Amino acid sequence: MIVCWHTVDATPVESLTSSHLTIVIPFRNEAKHLPRLLHALASQLAEAPGAAILLVDDHSTDESSAIAQDFVNGKMHLNFLQQSETSGKKQGVDLALQHVATEWIVTLDADITPCEGWLKRVASWTAGNTNDLLILPLHIGPGNNLIGKLQEVEFASVMGVTGGMAMMGRPILCNGGNLCFKREAYLRVRLTRSDMHIPSGDDVFLLNALKPGGKVVWIHDPLTRVSTEPQATWMSFAKQRLRWMGKTGFVRDHTLLATAWLTFLSNIAFIGCACAAIMGTLPLFYFLSGAFIKITLDAWLVWLTGKWLCIKKLKRFYAVLVFLYPFYATLFPLLSQFIRPSWKGRKTIIR
Repeated sequence: MIVCWHTVDATPVESLTSSHLTIVIPFRNEAKHLPRLLHALASQLAEAPGAAILLVDDHSTDESSAIAQDFVNGKMHLNFLQQSETSGKKQGVDLALQHVATEWIVTLDADITPCEGWLKRVASWTAGNTNDLLILPLHIGPGNNLIGKLQEVEFASVMGVTGGMAMMGRPILCNGGNLCFKREAYLRVRLTRSDMHIPSGDDVFLLNALKPGGKVVWIHDPLTRVSTEPQATWMSFAKQRLRWMGKTGFVRDHTLLATAWLTFLSNIAFIGCACAAIMGTLPLFYFLSGAFIKITLDAWLVWLTGKWLCIKKLKRFYAVLVFLYPFYATLFPLLSQFIRPSWKGRKTIIR
């Protein structure tokens, strides 16, 4: 993965229109974030006109629906749907696909902010593209305090694995907060998917449905990235990561499972060897040698990804994360098998 991240940034052939794109934004109780996202997209439509925007309300109980409808009124490129018989982001995307006629779909979370020129760049990458699914980068941040900065650096490692594995030809992760796929490819696998009853996982399940017979690639272009705010508290951070890790038990992709197990075992070995060295049952030299190799390789990947995502003060906060991550990477996968945190008042995993 480190070798792959030394790849030079790619540049697409510029497209002056985005008429082949529909941006689907499922949302639930996002009154705080929707105006910012919609204003950003409206300004970007000026340089890449033609994209349709489809807002899908998932039974919001705040002002989100009214805000979305206010933006829709009088704007031909905006449309609005409400989920009535279904719920959840995955079903919201599925409902939207029944009303989409364009070749390409981009799904965005309502709480993200696209970087400057994002729409024109995505339109350029999709124009004439023969792949089925494009994995686009997502950045958590910028963090303004300790917990925010640690999330920013920690998620850079997730992006490092996401992009690195995809560039190796073995994609295992993607994020529905910034994901692009062909309408035809989605419909091709829709009836064969057995995960539609699971509320979460609109991204990784689609990825795994398309991998066997489709073409999935990572877009190594930082100008296609979006950003989202870090979680404000340790508790909300823990719940978010437990939701994400809870999907692993439903995924049958051997490469993803092998990577997850390798991460888990290497970190539990790190903790075990540290304890053994402290108690004197393992020579300190052996522990320090293994720790040096692990920390150096991890830091190399995080540094490459963090620079690519323009993360500030990367070294300082990685030095703190080095001591916290092994515990997080060991404890959370175990807890995710027993704890099912809710998301906006709903269960995220149904057994």
